[in-house]
Amino acid sequence: MLLQFLLAFLFSTSSQRASVPSTSVISDSLTVYIFLLDECTISQFYTPQLNDFYKKYHSKKVGFIGYFPNFASKPEQIEAFASTYHLAFPVKQDYYKDWTRKFGITVTPEVAVWDHREDRLIYRGRVDDSYVRVGKRKLHPQNEDLKNVIDSWLAGSVPQDTIVTQAIGCFINFTDALSTKQ
Repeated sequence: MLLQFLLAFLFSTSSQRASVPSTSVISDSLTVYIFLLDECTISQFYTPQLNDFYKKYHSKKVGFIGYFPNFASKPEQIEAFASTYHLAFPVKQDYYKDWTRKFGITVTPEVAVWDHREDRLIYRGRVDDSYVRVGKRKLHPQNEDLKNVIDSWLAGSVPQDTIVTQAIGCFINFTDALSTKQ
């Protein structure tokens, strides 16, 4: 009996680790998952804009959470990044890349937008088109992809299919988690 309980507990906690939505989410809300890397200049570049989005939308049933999918990013570094860039939204570790893999994230910064009304991913990709490639940035972006998705959702217009754009940023090392996860 005790063994069955322990096995059930282990399986339930491991499956909950990457499940969407979490129990703290309101069923008629939207969550923006932001994947960042403390050493990535492009992640650093987007922090003011992401903070502005949080301030503008968090009271409208739009949640924000930052994930750091780098095994080398320790809690102190993540906290220092959040402090340095005045992140208003919570940040967490994703060392084993459970959330990163769930959403198909490959670079930082990249975002995934989950619609809890329909229980599905509605957007994955860049914040906007500021970056043409790593090291090459536009002075005036022309497409505000994340803002447009959030505004459309708030207006009641949800895309039928998941919108995917190509994020430009720092590649995520997937071999570090594979060699250390038990």
